[in-house]
Amino acid sequence: MSKRGFTLVELLIALVLMSMVSAAIYQLLVSNQRIYRQQTQRVELNDNIRSAVAILPSEFRELNAADPLGSDIVLMSDSAMTYKVMRNLYVSCANSVGTEVLVDTTRFGLRGLDVATDSLLIFADSTSGSGRDDRWVHVNLTKIETGNNCPGGAPSFKLSFFPAVLVTDSVLAGSPIRGFEVVEVRSYTDANDALWLGGRRWNKNTGWSSIQPFVGPLEAGGLRFTYYDANDAVTANVAQVARIAITVIGRTAEPVQLSGGGIGYLVDSLVTHVALRNNR
Repeated sequence: MSKRGFTLVELLIALVLMSMVSAAIYQLLVSNQRIYRQQTQRVELNDNIRSAVAILPSEFRELNAADPLGSDIVLMSDSAMTYKVMRNLYVSCANSVGTEVLVDTTRFGLRGLDVATDSLLIFADSTSGSGRDDRWVHVNLTKIETGNNCPGGAPSFKLSFFPAVLVTDSVLAGSPIRGFEVVEVRSYTDANDALWLGGRRWNKNTGWSSIQPFVGPLEAGGLRFTYYDANDAVTANVAQVARIAITVIGRTAEPVQLSGGGIGYLVDSLVTHVALRNNR
């Protein structure tokens, strides 16, 4: 019997076929990798802009622009807003007048008080016996003392503040007391020249804190606030704002292969509207 091997032509044909199959597999892998990377960036982009329209409305809904003692909106522009945001909730456990109030620390909501950043809204019940003249008094928190001075020896905070609450605006036991801080949200450019949505807090002793990123990166002009009054007309008056439209335009953190060809960033946007309380 004779042993027969492969001819040179057969080997060349096999190599060509193997090269064609390898090239097809390589193209498939590259295409799958490109699609996977594009979808990953798309998911991150959608998460980012959804986070923006979840964080901001939850705080804006608490704002009261129509408060006779001053709007909760301090400053506003098309890409930034400074406002008073509620952070604490306590209940008075004794009648109070002057510059101190006693609160029950067993009944509270949200986070604890911070003298460096927080001020107070104290519900004052006037002595006339009519609910029409009750009001929220704005005061600056200056000191917190712990103790057990509520009825029955319950844990308490004695909160010192100024200006004083007048006798005609007595704080009764059971009155709600809310703490708030001043914050700013705005778009800003980071060290890599990327646009972000961030926020910072006002400290009574040191001023503004460094800005912290919330959502990003954004497209150029990727954060826009539009302010409307009760008649749905655009307004620039902080005391007339009844609704805020928030537009967020995000982009992917890294460039990807676009469906139309070429390399670039994916861009998407979301718009939401938030109605403020007490100004409709």
